[in-house]
Amino acid sequence: MLRSLLLSLCFATLSAFASAEVGEKIILTVTGKPATNAVQLTDAALSKLPQKSMTLQTPWYPVPKKFEGPLLRDVLKLAGISSGNIRLVALNDYTISIPVSDAFQYDVIVARLLDGKPMSVREKGPLFIVYPFHEHEELRKTDYYRRCSWQLRSIAAE
Repeated sequence: MLRSLLLSLCFATLSAFASAEVGEKIILTVTGKPATNAVQLTDAALSKLPQKSMTLQTPWYPVPKKFEGPLLRDVLKLAGISSGNIRLVALNDYTISIPVSDAFQYDVIVARLLDGKPMSVREKGPLFIVYPFHEHEELRKTDYYRRCSWQLRSIAAE
């Protein structure tokens, strides 16, 4: 009797863990200062933030693409980040530091959708920092293109 109860309990625990894992995968960690201000976000959590969309030409695609996702400034606010620099880290460990002021000066988005569909890793997803190049000529420079981290996995205040 005790053995079957323990097996049932283990099965229930594993089932709950497996179902929580499906659709609840953490895709972005945002860490403020102090580091205790860390937020782990799923796609569902990111989708609940106000969404911005923009269709624009980028150096990475031969035709204009529609990018959709929350504004970077809204994501940063979740971890209490409002000034200084942030470090963006991609799945392949590409790392770049950008000023937080970019997020407040421009409508930079954390794109989660490309042409209305979630982005696979092959398509530079699941997340891609995109600047509004189509609205601001001063952004059409190599320095800003480098700041467009794709396959984004974490953001941390520096």
